[in-house]
Amino acid sequence: MEKIEELNNALCDVRKAHRIIHEYQQRMLDLIRVIAAKLDFSSCGVGNKYFSNPIYRKRDGWLEICDGMWAWDFLYSYVFEYYLGEMSCDDGSSVALSIVQYSDTGCFDIIESDPQRIETFASEEESITKLLFIIECKPKKKEWVWDIEEIVNNKEFACKSHTHTILEKKGCRQGLYSFPLERFVDEKSMIQALQEFCDFCKEQDIIELELV
Repeated sequence: MEKIEELNNALCDVRKAHRIIHEYQQRMLDLIRVIAAKLDFSSCGVGNKYFSNPIYRKRDGWLEICDGMWAWDFLYSYVFEYYLGEMSCDDGSSVALSIVQYSDTGCFDIIESDPQRIETFASEEESITKLLFIIECKPKKKEWVWDIEEIVNNKEFACKSHTHTILEKKGCRQGLYSFPLERFVDEKSMIQALQEFCDFCKEQDIIELELV
């Protein structure tokens, strides 16, 4: 009976966790839409899952559950990119912007961590939840670099201690800017954070963004 009670308590925690994730992810979707509007980018219509593999649909319509897949494959919100679109500039250049949601930096905060062994992660208290803004400026007649996966899974940029980085690649200029999610706790703090990002883009000669 004691084992059954322990299992029932654990399963109740699982139900609570799923409902918390639902509320969290709904707020994330709402936040991303507001950010896209404030920065005058097209609202997010596409995105990508990172850290682990997506679950693919087979030709017969079933989802493919294969040997060797990770439990993380089922959790799309763990590390997820929202692509906010492109914007043309007066000089003929273009910029593209994505926001990456890191629900937990724990794996990225430890150099020797193993994604399939959560005991190797930094503790929940020592980790953070954050957003990484990735913006790329492509000069006229140049091709996009947009190597998002290399950036997203790089522990230098994904860890909690990252603040901002400028990368020069094949004639394109990339700006990376990290914010702990609590910087977006309300409208006032969100505006302050977005203005900080706009100032960064201007100072680093990426693009002059203005909030709308």
